[in-house]
Amino acid sequence: MKSSQITSHVRAFFTGYCTAFIRLDAPAIMKHFADQVHIASETGDDVRVQVATAAEWRKTIDKLLDMYRAVDFGGAEVTAIETHPLSSRLVQALLTWSLRNRAGDLLYEFDAVYTLARHDERFRIISIAHNEIPQYRRCLAQLRSQGSQSSNTHGESTPPVERTEQ
Repeated sequence: MKSSQITSHVRAFFTGYCTAFIRLDAPAIMKHFADQVHIASETGDDVRVQVATAAEWRKTIDKLLDMYRAVDFGGAEVTAIETHPLSSRLVQALLTWSLRNRAGDLLYEFDAVYTLARHDERFRIISIAHNEIPQYRRCLAQLRSQGSQSSNTHGESTPPVERTEQ
């Protein structure tokens, strides 16, 4: 398979993945993952590394979607993608994501490196390394700060959000 065909398949894969996140559809998101996934998360304080089964990873995805709801997530877009095929069945992809709220305002951007494996006709994510958590925390702090200022003038406050790390 040609490198350009592989890149095309990877782009299509991430289009579906992005669409599932925009819909906040955990089952659709999970279809993009292998039965086990290796995750390396920059937390801002440390790097957290875990290997998760599909059931464990589903719980993390549910928490991630709750985090997104807490910042009024409205959409995600891949603003840059580089693919590095190691073979027709094994590819690394470096993506820059841009997350927006429901009004279309930029929430934050982050980078992630994915390793995709094709065991059948479809790619599946087998590993992720990302730096989303520090960006999310800054965004949430800024929204809470704005909520506090808003609460002083409108009597409302921002609902508390459980601090969750991937």
